[in-house]
Amino acid sequence: MSRLKHITFTGVDSKTDIKALIEIQKQYPIVEFGILTSYHWFENGNRYLDPRLFRFFTKANLNLALHICGSAAHDAACEDWSEIHYLSWGEYRWFRRIQLNIAGRRDNPEYAQPSPWDNEIIIQQKDINNLDFFYETQESWPKWCKEKLSVLLDASGGQGKDTELKILDADWKVGYAGGFNQGNVGDKLSFLESGVRTDDWFDVDKVVKVLEICNQIVPIKI
Repeated sequence: MSRLKHITFTGVDSKTDIKALIEIQKQYPIVEFGILTSYHWFENGNRYLDPRLFRFFTKANLNLALHICGSAAHDAACEDWSEIHYLSWGEYRWFRRIQLNIAGRRDNPEYAQPSPWDNEIIIQQKDINNLDFFYETQESWPKWCKEKLSVLLDASGGQGKDTELKILDADWKVGYAGGFNQGNVGDKLSFLESGVRTDDWFDVDKVVKVLEICNQIVPIKI
């Protein structure tokens, strides 16, 4: 039977109260906080955290995932993690999981390169019926590190549109994103990020409400 392993809230920003995140994690240990980054983070709005602030989150012993977007994700998937190392001031190695946001087939590189560190890699895919990049990655990675690979089904690439909730017939770690919020997460979870912002700022109160609803369906609290 499938088991809920992470509930990820993506887009913590410069106004996010780190102490509040610590308290949330104490209550809900499977919670994970996603930090968005790209080479052009400063042009992309509040949800892309200034990389110079990464260290305040990574030093807080939080469950963190780094979501790499745009050409930075393409570089990492192909061969080159060096620019991401400089972009993140070397902090990216401390994230538990790294997500490569290369969801469109035309943008997919020909192969994916494992992280030089011991991170789990998440491959974002928009269409449940077209997982070509994920399949190719499965084939191209060395056998010893395939266990570090998972797939995220995200129809809108982080824009909050609903993703088809379909169980994959394979023993993979699969994530679902798109349109989850405090009003619908109960129905969606019964079958088995994008709805926890206010005025484009990460809203801790909405995070707590979603977790409370999830906890009623799949116990996630200590």
